[in-house]
This record gives sequence, structure tokens and C-alpha cells, in this order.
Amino acid sequence: MKFGEWMSVSFSPEQQFQIEKQCRALARHPDAGPIAAQLLRQAYYQQELLQAAAHEIARLELEVMI
Repeated sequence: MKFGEWMSVSFSPEQQFQIEKQCRALARHPDAGPIAAQLLRQAYYQQELLQAAAHEIARLELEVMI
């Protein structure tokens, strides 16, 4: 894996559809709005990036152990 490649966050088409569906429903909600929808998108992105970072740390620790 090249340096920093793990930081590239990508979602499957199914995941993208589900995220967009939830964000549009949130944007139409009278108590939420478009800012809440953008925050939800950001939360999904951050969660995926944190998971990728944890996997990369585990991979690097495994390399050190071997």
C-alpha cells in the first residue's frame, strides 16, 4: 500500500444511496435543514476515515511484530 492511500475514503454505491436518502430526508425535515444534512454526511465520512485509520494502525503493528 502506498503512503497515505488508506486516507482515501470511498463508499459503495449502496452506501452512497443510503447516506443520500437519509440526508435528503433530514434536509426536508422542518426542525433540521440542509446544515444538519451536511453534518450527517460529514459524520459518515469521519467514521469511515477513523475506521480506515484503525485498520492501518493494526496493519503497521502487524508488520512490526513479524
